[in-house]
Amino acid sequence: AGWSSANNYALLGGQRAAALMMSAEIAIGTSIMGVIMIYGSLNMQDIVRGQGQYFLGGWVPAWGIVTQPLAFVLFLTAGIAATKRIPFDTPEGESEIIGYFVEYSGMKFGMFAMADFLETVVIAGMTTALCLGGWQVPYLQPTGFVFPWGATLDLPHLAVVALQVGAFLTKVVVMIWFLMLIRWTLPRFRYDQAMRLGWLALFPLSVLNILITAVVLLTVGKA
Repeated sequence: AGWSSANNYALLGGQRAAALMMSAEIAIGTSIMGVIMIYGSLNMQDIVRGQGQYFLGGWVPAWGIVTQPLAFVLFLTAGIAATKRIPFDTPEGESEIIGYFVEYSGMKFGMFAMADFLETVVIAGMTTALCLGGWQVPYLQPTGFVFPWGATLDLPHLAVVALQVGAFLTKVVVMIWFLMLIRWTLPRFRYDQAMRLGWLALFPLSVLNILITAVVLLTVGKA
């Protein structure tokens, strides 16, 4: 879009968007490897089911944010960069360049805006599924609530399903609100700062998280 606009500013915005996408999505891919190693599957439904386990005497849910806190922070940060929203809106920063959509208006511009908003929803949904337990509700089993101190609360199947669907939607909405809060709070990074963060911070820390996860899993397996 930036190249076909025959506009130098649009072309520069498109190049920035491509560079930011590469640095962010590589960090996204490496950050979720620790989660995949913990739960032993690439299937997001299996990952969510794995987060239904408990440890420390059955009190603490094994959600990804508990088992992989560094991966959660890295994935969320890289996800914000992938959405090209503040503070990573260097491809469309109004004070520097107008962006790759400068020559577009009407529904063509609306498609760009809708894609940006959908990216935010997707990142919020993936964060919920990978790190926040997905549809899991603490102590909720297929038959109802089973508390670690021995108490139970039986619920009909439809009530359990409604609670799980409501839990997933609530977590997604909270994550969208958090992403919007970051957008409203933080100032924009410079282009070089965004690139430095992606290649010299997010990616190396993601690789380090993979190594730490592998060592922990080997240690626990041998124990």
